[in-house]
Amino acid sequence: MCMLAAIIALAVVFVRFATVEAGQVRSYSSNVPVRRSSYLVEFHDDAHDGHYHAVRSHGGVTVDHHYDGVFRGMAVSTSASVNPEHLAGYGGVKHVWPNRIHRLSTRASKFNTTSQVLHEKTGLIQTVNELGLDGSGVKIGVIDSGVDYMHPDLGGCWKTEGCPWQYGVDLVGDHSTANPNPTPMDCIGHGTHVSGIIMASGTQVRGVAPKATMGMYRVFPCSDSEGGANSDDSVIIKAMELALKDGMDVVSMSLGTTGEWAESRSAVAAANLVAKGVIVVAASGNDGESGLLTSNSPAIGKGVISVGSVNNWSYKAPYIEVNSPSAGTLRVLKVYNPTDLNNFVFEAPIPLVVSNDVAGSNEGCNPPSTDISGKIALVKRGTCTFGIKAAIAQEAGAEGLLVYDFKAGAPETPSFGNNTIPATMISLTDGNMLAALAAKETLTLTSTNDKFATFEMEDGGRVTGFSSYGPTPELDLGVDISAPGGSIWSTYLRNNGSYASMSGTSMAAPYVAGAVALIKQANPGLLPDQVRNILSATAKPVADPQTGLKYTPFQSGSGLINIYDAAKSRATIDPPTLALNDTVFGPFTGVIHRLAGDNVRWASRTLKIKNTDTTRGMWVSMNHTAADSVTMFNRNGTLVDAAYGTSDETIPTWPANTKPVAGNTLPKVTSLDSNQYIGPGLTGLVTVFITAPSGLDEADRWFYGGFLNFTMRWDGESTQSSYVVPYGGYNGDYSKINVLAPASTGLPAFVDDDGNVVSDVSAALAAKKKTHLAYFMNMPSRLVTVNLVDAAGRFAGYLPHGYNANAVRTLPAYYSYTTAALNGTAYMDKDLAKEATVALGKYHVRLSALRLFGNPKKSSDFEVWESGGFVIGGA
Repeated sequence: MCMLAAIIALAVVFVRFATVEAGQVRSYSSNVPVRRSSYLVEFHDDAHDGHYHAVRSHGGVTVDHHYDGVFRGMAVSTSASVNPEHLAGYGGVKHVWPNRIHRLSTRASKFNTTSQVLHEKTGLIQTVNELGLDGSGVKIGVIDSGVDYMHPDLGGCWKTEGCPWQYGVDLVGDHSTANPNPTPMDCIGHGTHVSGIIMASGTQVRGVAPKATMGMYRVFPCSDSEGGANSDDSVIIKAMELALKDGMDVVSMSLGTTGEWAESRSAVAAANLVAKGVIVVAASGNDGESGLLTSNSPAIGKGVISVGSVNNWSYKAPYIEVNSPSAGTLRVLKVYNPTDLNNFVFEAPIPLVVSNDVAGSNEGCNPPSTDISGKIALVKRGTCTFGIKAAIAQEAGAEGLLVYDFKAGAPETPSFGNNTIPATMISLTDGNMLAALAAKETLTLTSTNDKFATFEMEDGGRVTGFSSYGPTPELDLGVDISAPGGSIWSTYLRNNGSYASMSGTSMAAPYVAGAVALIKQANPGLLPDQVRNILSATAKPVADPQTGLKYTPFQSGSGLINIYDAAKSRATIDPPTLALNDTVFGPFTGVIHRLAGDNVRWASRTLKIKNTDTTRGMWVSMNHTAADSVTMFNRNGTLVDAAYGTSDETIPTWPANTKPVAGNTLPKVTSLDSNQYIGPGLTGLVTVFITAPSGLDEADRWFYGGFLNFTMRWDGESTQSSYVVPYGGYNGDYSKINVLAPASTGLPAFVDDDGNVVSDVSAALAAKKKTHLAYFMNMPSRLVTVNLVDAAGRFAGYLPHGYNANAVRTLPAYYSYTTAALNGTAYMDKDLAKEATVALGKYHVRLSALRLFGNPKKSSDFEVWESGGFVIGGA
C-alpha cells in the first residue's frame, strides 16, 4: 500500500481548491498538480474596468498577470483565507480556474549524433537544395526555458542589428517570478537545445530554418517553489500573449500536461492564438509507455499542430572493440553516460564470457556457474534489475558487466544502482552475436570513451516508444504528425559542453516549427489551418516492422513530416484527419453490396479536396492502408501491465506480429467517388465508408485506424504526388466503456494517510483518524462526484474534493490516484462552498463517474460505486 501513501501525499501537496467546480469556479481532478493559492480569473467579454478593479481590490489578492489577447482576465495569487468562490462572486467574472503546473516534454537520450541523415529523411535537404528555403522573413517564438543566445551556433547575440534574436523576455527569473532577469538566458539547457533544432547554423548542428527571426519567452526557471523546474498556466498564457503582440508567425511549445481535455486553459489559449492567425506547434507528450489517452495539453487545442516523435536513423557514440578469432575486430555500440559511476573503460584487452547460472540462464540474476572472475560478464536483460545483475557480477569477481537488451532497437540507458563495477548496455542484435561467438571461441574487448563511430540504428525512423498516444477524451486522434525526436544532437549550454543529445517530443515539435517557417516563406499567405492541413496531408505513414502494418495514427498522426512535399503541395484535403466518434452498428445503406457483412460497425465521412493549382486540372485516385489496432485493457476491464508506465513493455497491438491475419480483423474503406477529376482551382468531394474490424472482440476495447492514400496527377505531368488522411476510431460503443477501474484492482477503497486500507471506517472516524476514499480512473470523465448518502438513501453532501469536472485518466507511472476526504465535513453545493458538519448517523459513500459521451442529466450514463455503511459522529 506504499503506492497509495505516495499518492495521497501528492494530492495533499498540490490540491487545495483543485476540485471545486460550479457555474463559475472550475476544477481539475485531485491528482492534477496545481499551484497552491494561485488562480486564473476569466472575465466575460463585456466585463469592464470596474469588474477588474473589484477583483484586484479583494483582500489577500495579488495580481500576477493581466491578459487581453488569448485569454480575457488575470492571474492572481491569494492568501490562504481567500476562497475562489469569493473571486467568482464578483460581477463580470466568468470562471475561476486553478493554476495548472506544466513540465517539459523531454527524456534522457541514449546517444550523441551529428549525422544529417534525419534531414534527408524529412525532405529538408531537398528543400534547401532545390527551393533555397531557409526561414528568411518568418518570425518564430519559442516558449521554453530560455536560450543561451551567446552560443556561436545560435548567433552569439541578443537584439542587436543582424541578430536572429530580436524578441523575447524572461517571465520567471532563475528561482522566483518576482525577480525576472533582463534577458531570457537559459539555465536548464532545454530551450537552448530546442532553439538549435529550429535555427542553429554551425558545423555541428544545422537547424531547419537558420535564417528565421527568433523570439524566446522564458517560462521555466532553474527551480521553483514546488522543488522542480516547472511552469504553469499563468506564465505560459502570458508568453502566448506576448508572442501574439510581437507578431510571431509561428509559436513552438515543447511542454505540457498529460491526458487533459481540450477545455484546459493552456489548450484553449493555444487555440485562441491559432484563431488569431498564429501557427502553433506543440509536443504531443512523452507518456507513451502509459498507453492511450496520454496526449498533452496544449497540443490537443483546436487547430494546434500536435507532434509525435520518431527515432533518429544514425548515431555517433563511443564503442566497444571486440576481437574475435573468426570474425576479426568488431565495433559494438555502447550506451555512454559521462556522469555514470559505472564508466565502462578498459584500455587493455580483457576476456569476455557469457555468465550462465546452474539452470543455464544467462540473465545474471543468480550466482554464475561460469568462471567470470577477472573477466567481462555478458548477461541478458530481464527477470531482475540492472542493480542486482551488477551486484552478482561484482560479488563473483567480474571486472565488468555487459548487458544486452531483450528487445530490438537502441538499448535504453540503464541504472546499475550503487554498484561501482564498470557496466554498460548494448543492443539485442549485438548481444546475440557476441553470445554466439563466445560460445565457441575466446573473445577479448577494449573500450574507451574518446573513440567514436557512427552506427545505423535498428529502430531508426520508427515511432519512438515514449511518444504519447491519443485519443483525446473526445476521441480525436490527439497527434497530427511526427518528426525526429529520439536522440537528437543540438546546441546546449556553453558552460555544459555546448552540445548534447536529448530525446522527446520536445525535440520533434521545434523540428516541425522550423518546417512551418519554410512553408510560410514559400507561401506567405497560408493560414494556420491550411499549413496544418498541408503538413498532415503530405506526411508519410510510418511502417511498423513488428506487425507489417503502419503505426497507429493515435501515436504517429499522419506519419513522418516531408518538408519538400509540403512546400510544393498543390492540393489540400479537409478535414486533415478523421475521428470516427459516432460509428453506427448495422447494415450499410446504399453501399451494402460493396462491403461484406450485414452487421458491422461503420462510419461515413466526406472530404473536400481542393486543387490549388489554378492552371492545371488534377486526377485523383484513392486506396487504403490499415494501421495497427491498439488497446490497453485486459478483457476483465483492468489495464494491461504495459499501461502502468513502469516497465519497458508496450501496449498490445493487432496484429501481434507479421503473420497473416483474417481480413475481418482489420478496418476496411470503400468509396463510390474516390476516382475523379478536379479542375484548376476547384474543389471535389469524396465520401468514404469506413468499417471497424468486425473480427476483433469488442470486449478487448481495441482502438483501430488507418490511412486514406490519395494519388494526385496534374494535367500534362507524368509524375504523381501522394497525400494521406489518417483516421481512427474505437471498436465498440465508446459511451459504454466503464471509466473506473474494476473492483478487482482493490479500488475504490478507504485508506488512511499512510495508504493503508481502512477496514473499519466507523472506528477510524470515531478515533479522528484521517480517512480518504481512493479511486482509480481507467478513462477520463466529464464529471466525477463523491458524495455521502444517509440511511434513507438521500443525498447528504459532497465530500471535500468530491466534485470533479473534466477528470483525467489516472497515470500509474505518476502514482496519481484520486482521493476525496472523509472527515465529517460535507458540502451541499457543487461549488463546495456551503460547508456543513455531517450529523450523527449511518451513511455510505456514492462514487459516480460519467461515461464518455454521456449525458450528465441521465443517471444511466453514470458508472456508480457504493461503499458499505459506516457511522459518522462517533456512535
